[in-house]
Amino acid sequence: MGGLFQGRCGDNARAAVRLAFHDAGTFSLALQENALPNGGADGSILTDPTEVLRTENNGLQSIVSLLQPLPAQFGVSAGDIVHVAGVLAVLACPGGPQIPAFVGRREALNIAPMGLLPSPEDPVATLVARFADMGISSRSMIALIGAHTTGKQRFVNTTLANSSFDTTVDIWDTRFYTQTSEPTIDLPGTFKLDSDVAFASDPTTSGDFNRFIGAQSIWQSDYIAAHEQMSLLGQNVDDLTDCSEMLPVSIDLAPLAEVTSTGGGGSNKPVTDPLIDPIKLEAAIEQFRGIWLDPPVIIPS
Repeated sequence: MGGLFQGRCGDNARAAVRLAFHDAGTFSLALQENALPNGGADGSILTDPTEVLRTENNGLQSIVSLLQPLPAQFGVSAGDIVHVAGVLAVLACPGGPQIPAFVGRREALNIAPMGLLPSPEDPVATLVARFADMGISSRSMIALIGAHTTGKQRFVNTTLANSSFDTTVDIWDTRFYTQTSEPTIDLPGTFKLDSDVAFASDPTTSGDFNRFIGAQSIWQSDYIAAHEQMSLLGQNVDDLTDCSEMLPVSIDLAPLAEVTSTGGGGSNKPVTDPLIDPIKLEAAIEQFRGIWLDPPVIIPS
């Protein structure tokens, strides 16, 4: 399945990470407690023909089309495909960590409820409350939005479509936190979501947001736990099979940093995000993701 991303942190990888959240992010503890139809990490976005057409799912139609044949091909559920694809998509991005992957999810019992996906226009208190209703803490929420480091916006402001959220859109690093924390600095080709800027400054979330600036290992540790939790929303992990042993290794960014590096990217803060040497980066991609590339690159052992 990793071949979908062709070894690159490109649009398919970005979409697969977003798809995993849009599938799982409709889970609600309140609905569960009241035995009402619920969302969750169940792949309903692949199986229901109308769900992917909702406004909040704009831009996901292509990745849904690519993934729809795979449950039958691999003999697993739609939910398994969505969430294994999300894990592999993170690994397609240099610096992206290994997240535990599971299979054995049951098929979706119903279409995901409307109106539960968080919006970038919601105030911080509303977003914190919505994530709490998923069972996700405020700190884990802030870790999850770090996936914006490889994201692009296309529909929030269509005049600036394809703008990225930081200046290293093809690398899974903490530069998103660094650059978003400077709301008055506009970097060419980038776009700041109102909710992200608010997270960086609101007293209830700024501590967690700033904790991740330049702290790749701390963020990765928190992100792994948060993404795993998200991928299991509405599921009983005891019913699932851990298939993490199939995952490729993460591409470590530390050995790829330039010897002399400035990484503030326009920020007035001290350098926290080393620049990555493009030659070393390409060599690492060929070494660790060569089989995913098109055409594949096989490096003799």
